[in-house]
Amino acid sequence: MKKWMKWMVCCFLATLAIVSQASAANAPAIIVGRVYYIEGDLLRYVPEEKDWVNMVKDAPFGTEDALFSGKQGMAEMIIPNGTWIRVGNSTQIQFIALDTNLSEIDLAQGVSRFYNKGSKAVIKATSPYGYVMAYPGTVFDFYAGENSVEVIAVKGTVSFVHAATNARYDVATGSPSILADSQQVSSGDGTFDPDWNRWNRDRENFWVAKARVRGRSIEYLPLSLQDEAYALEENGRWESVPYEGSSRRFWRPTAVAAGWSPFTAGRWTDWNGDQVWIPAEPFGYVTHHYGNWIYTRNSWYWAPPVVRVRVGLPLLDIGFFWSPGRVSWISHDTHVGWVPLAPRETYYSHRNWGGPHQAVVTGNISRTNINVGKYAYAGHAVVVPRDNFYRVNNYRNVRVTNINATTIVNNYRAAPVVNNTVINNYTTNKQRHNFTNIATKEKPHNTVINRIEKNAPAIQKGRKVNAVVIQKQVKRLKPGKVNREARIEAPKSTNYIVPAKDVNRPKPEIKLQQREIKNGGKPAQPVRPERVIPAKPVRPDKPANRPERVVPVKSGQQERPSQPVRPERVIPAKPVRPDKPANRPERVVPVKANQQERPSQPVRPERVIPAKPARPDKPANRPERVVPVKSGQQERPSQPARPARVIPVKPARPDQPANRPARVVPVKPNQPEKLRQPADKKKIKPPEKDLEKQKE
Repeated sequence: MKKWMKWMVCCFLATLAIVSQASAANAPAIIVGRVYYIEGDLLRYVPEEKDWVNMVKDAPFGTEDALFSGKQGMAEMIIPNGTWIRVGNSTQIQFIALDTNLSEIDLAQGVSRFYNKGSKAVIKATSPYGYVMAYPGTVFDFYAGENSVEVIAVKGTVSFVHAATNARYDVATGSPSILADSQQVSSGDGTFDPDWNRWNRDRENFWVAKARVRGRSIEYLPLSLQDEAYALEENGRWESVPYEGSSRRFWRPTAVAAGWSPFTAGRWTDWNGDQVWIPAEPFGYVTHHYGNWIYTRNSWYWAPPVVRVRVGLPLLDIGFFWSPGRVSWISHDTHVGWVPLAPRETYYSHRNWGGPHQAVVTGNISRTNINVGKYAYAGHAVVVPRDNFYRVNNYRNVRVTNINATTIVNNYRAAPVVNNTVINNYTTNKQRHNFTNIATKEKPHNTVINRIEKNAPAIQKGRKVNAVVIQKQVKRLKPGKVNREARIEAPKSTNYIVPAKDVNRPKPEIKLQQREIKNGGKPAQPVRPERVIPAKPVRPDKPANRPERVVPVKSGQQERPSQPVRPERVIPAKPVRPDKPANRPERVVPVKANQQERPSQPVRPERVIPAKPARPDKPANRPERVVPVKSGQQERPSQPARPARVIPVKPARPDQPANRPARVVPVKPNQPEKLRQPADKKKIKPPEKDLEKQKE
């Protein structure tokens, strides 16, 4: 009796350890995001290998995943709770928590634009200096650097909570941005990086265009999948198909080759312990991760998921859950295969992905007894050589064609999940994490892993925080006061993307360049972080510490006064008219006709300049230097402090230096004589008067 009871207990415990049924009513579904678009490189960190692999379009992501974009990498990601994320180049993000009403994402460095398109969910974007709370209907840019962060509201109003002061700062569209470092919060100019903003507008225009081709597909898709309606409209059509005694609406792909079947154009990869399908068709993501494939009337049809059954809607009752790929696994000798599952057949996996027809495997899977012959589509199994399982991106060319249902039922063994029995050396095969066969030439330096590992404890706790509770907590925080006088540098970060061979080299051995995030990743200025606009090259400023430099004047130009310290150094000047210094007032410009003379200087009256006939003599008190003036031009009065600039008349008559008084500048004919003559100078009588005296 005791032996019998022990045997029963052991069987019961073994059954519980092997498989536990996961009900959609009792266990919440896992929220999984999708990489919708990539330019350049987008890398995913693989904790098991402590390495990075290239992501591709339609690759999934979820809680714990850390992504890093390349130097020229840009990506767009969509989470089915209404969160859309776009990342710029050299940006590191990690998903802390994804739920139906919450998206918590950590931005370690770089730039991201967050869209909250949901009706109930909130976005919490964290950084080393604080986090942003975005409510439904809002859009914001988040620039995160090693020295500071900046928050710019694109649409609506978001709240920034400063990590150091735990104060709340609201940022509205059109208002100045928020700049914060480890100690204080200031305001920014609120402008966007132009290239980054232009790329986001291009993506918005793409979605506006696709929204015009939704067609009838929008009637059959849940709200969170309606953005994908265009892919179904462009690649297939909806048909009324008899199924289980009723006429149902299913979708059939038309842009495929003859003999096509699901789970053939694409590849499998290991993600979170389960095999996830990476489709190659433009319609592949929605149809292979939601709903169910059905084979009828010699064709494959897709039955869409429904959130709830509606009366009169001709759809099959298939719950709205994400699945890595609803297949069952088979293997024989050197071949491996998979069978597409019918709607109510059990799907086995390591994690609870959701749905009423799923079983979570937790123990020794070799004891799980699965009858291959009971699968409805066993005859449509896809079988390939085991060595090609992780080596190709499309199984169409390597698929075994000369195989039938009888051979599969009699010779192939079923397995709930892929393990070392199904794939030889599965656990040591690093290729199982690849999304593509393209080699990763550049990867982030291992320094960036520190932030990923720092977030790991919070993720592993599996904390569940209600979005309503988070909103109330943020609104109760005291409003912060922006210190507009504080000088906070714009966010900067180090460009950690290096050649793959250098990821483990010490940082001092690698020249990691710092970059300004907001100006498109250009190198930052190490001395003057503020942006300086250089002057025109034709008119450089003179250094303040070299006042002794003298620039000689060209022909037709006044000379610059020599400096008392180093008059011997001469550098040619630009064709400009410098002001006269106050220490050289002895220079005199002769007055032309109808012009007033400059006030005389009483310093050196002994110097005399003789005048020509019919012209008044030169004044005796300013004989030092005379510059001829053109006719009709007035003389400029000398200034005591900064004498006025003088425009030389003729380029052929340069000014004479003040230390050569012997030189006399002749006066032109018909020009009036200077008024004030020296006392010892005799007047010259005209010859006409002498003739009259002789006649008398």
